[in-house]
Amino acid sequence: KSPTVSKKAIVIWPDVYGMSNRLRLIADSFAFKGYHAMVMDSFHGDSMANKPDDMTKIEWLSQYSYESSVSNDINAGFDFLHDKGVEKGEISVIGFCWGGWAIAKSASEGIKWKCAVSPHPSVKIENVIFGRDEKVMMDKVSIPYLLLPAGDDPENVKAGSEIVGKLEERGGGSVLFESMSHGWVSRGDLSILDVKENAEKALTLAVEFIDKHY
Repeated sequence: KSPTVSKKAIVIWPDVYGMSNRLRLIADSFAFKGYHAMVMDSFHGDSMANKPDDMTKIEWLSQYSYESSVSNDINAGFDFLHDKGVEKGEISVIGFCWGGWAIAKSASEGIKWKCAVSPHPSVKIENVIFGRDEKVMMDKVSIPYLLLPAGDDPENVKAGSEIVGKLEERGGGSVLFESMSHGWVSRGDLSILDVKENAEKALTLAVEFIDKHY
């Protein structure tokens, strides 16, 4: 909850490892900047952590489709924020890894986020998990959407790709963190100075991008 009266909000979607103390701290940092900050628990207390060796990420993630999970959570979240005085058009979103797909999928289905940011986005989930064309999904994203990929993320989420070119036309884009590995913002080892500095830089870019749309 923002310590000041606020009519703007940021929804936060986690990676496949679900809720964490770091995500809660990130949410707190947004709240102190004047936003209602809400972390979505679309896995309902579960996560990919500590799963049996014979359970694949594909098998586990396939349980959490847009229709069965994400859409319902968005509607419930919007209702909650509306009760706090936030209009639907004043809600931004940040998503890590899986959360980047949740953003793109919801935007492609007509959810009008104010704007969106995704560190190390996994929009490939649309194809790898659900067997649909991720480019078709991304082509339908009309909101300002900033991607912050790591060096080992797919080329199609980096500057110069067709997907990013279309995002740039809509007020978004992509900033590459070449020396980082996928997941560094939400679960990287912050005892490593380079990781810590780049995680802080990514979150600063996220806040600046969101701020300028209000």
